[in-house]
Amino acid sequence: MAVATYGSENYYSVISNRRGALQRPLQIALIAGDFAAVLFSYFVASGLYRVLVAEQDSSVGAGLVVGAVFVTIAYFQGVYDHHRLLSTVWQLRKTLAIWLISLTILAVEAFLLKSSAELSRGTTLLFAATGVMALGGLRVFWRLALTSSYAKGRLVDRKVVLLSLKPLDFTSTRFKDLRKHGFNVVRHFVLEPSEDGAGWEREIRDIIRQARTADVEEYLLVIDWDEMPLLQKLSQHLRVVPQPIRLLPDFPIADLVSRPFQPVSGTVAIEIQRAPLSVFEQAQKRCLDIGLASFALLLLAPLLVTAAIMIKLDSKGKIIFKQSRRGFNGKQFEIWKFRSMTVAENGHVVTQATKSDARVTRVGRVLRRTSIDELPQLWNVLRGEMSLVGPRPHALAHDNYYDPMISNYVYRHHMKPGLTGWAQVNGFRGETPTIDLMEKRVEYDVWYVSNWSIWLDIKIIFKTALALVHQEAY
Repeated sequence: MAVATYGSENYYSVISNRRGALQRPLQIALIAGDFAAVLFSYFVASGLYRVLVAEQDSSVGAGLVVGAVFVTIAYFQGVYDHHRLLSTVWQLRKTLAIWLISLTILAVEAFLLKSSAELSRGTTLLFAATGVMALGGLRVFWRLALTSSYAKGRLVDRKVVLLSLKPLDFTSTRFKDLRKHGFNVVRHFVLEPSEDGAGWEREIRDIIRQARTADVEEYLLVIDWDEMPLLQKLSQHLRVVPQPIRLLPDFPIADLVSRPFQPVSGTVAIEIQRAPLSVFEQAQKRCLDIGLASFALLLLAPLLVTAAIMIKLDSKGKIIFKQSRRGFNGKQFEIWKFRSMTVAENGHVVTQATKSDARVTRVGRVLRRTSIDELPQLWNVLRGEMSLVGPRPHALAHDNYYDPMISNYVYRHHMKPGLTGWAQVNGFRGETPTIDLMEKRVEYDVWYVSNWSIWLDIKIIFKTALALVHQEAY
């Protein structure tokens, strides 16, 4: 058995004392900071409303109620847990959800107590906005303030023993951030694999003895996929310790255990492939599609009319080009685009546009570079054939060509195609002259389908809006 240590016993004693002295006060300070931020936001909202409407609203009861409810729910949701303080995106999402719940509880309480007349609607609306900004700003501040502290080891969360069956590379991303995320590795033991487990008894007893001396709070097991048969035997030897024992799996296992679980006949089933969106998720996505597509058509109507006139004046042919594509579950539909080329290919052979393609018209070149040629697809969105965000649909000829060559290609049809997508905002847009480029695009599309959320759609829409001109499109 090989043993790796990380400093002297005096160092661990100092760290332990420092951790005990800092963690609980830090958590209390964060809770107090959130409560103060909520209360301060209410005062700001009340003051703004008084200035704008000249109406007195001196009650602080609403601020106190919302503040108390918010920090209580946040505490039990693990918002103030040390290992989650640096997860800014998670923090912001959790904060928004809890904030909305807290405001809902305030409204219900006011209704039940018949005190809604005493609650200023204007102040409440301003309070909803100022509060979420204050709490969100605090999360960003946490990130800035605590990153250096964690990196320097000033706020160590838990003292742990690391057990593995082979030497580890502590420069890899799998292990180098343990300290940053609050795990202080006191010892690292490399066990020699034993088929019957009998050879581990003396080693395990020695590990437990050293762990008790170092006042270890947790055991971390590093087991790879091909070592899983030994995990149960090792776990049996470690049952004598009262501390929690956790597995740090390799990437295949990590991907598996990160998927949703569902109880089935006394055991659990792991979701290998998610089902199409639930009814609620479909409603969310459809509401976003209809709302933004309708608004965009009204707002961009002058641009659409201008583009149509320019196309008609520039070259002969129809203004709208229609081409067969596959949508959700492979169902065919006709996609609408402004005609940007002198040809209208829609058969078994469709040649992708290339840079300086002679088939592209003068107006079409401008339309394609600015993505204006895609705007008629807003009509496809309103008809329900497409979504604002989703895997970009390809011509049927390209589907038939790539489907047998790329294993996950058909997985793209598990969701409605979109005007824009995760692959497009990550640079995979336009021509795909090689299989590698198409495989990469499909990889991003599959990730999107497997990790969909309404927040991801909103993020993609914003990123698309910030990159209206794409150099890859021609």
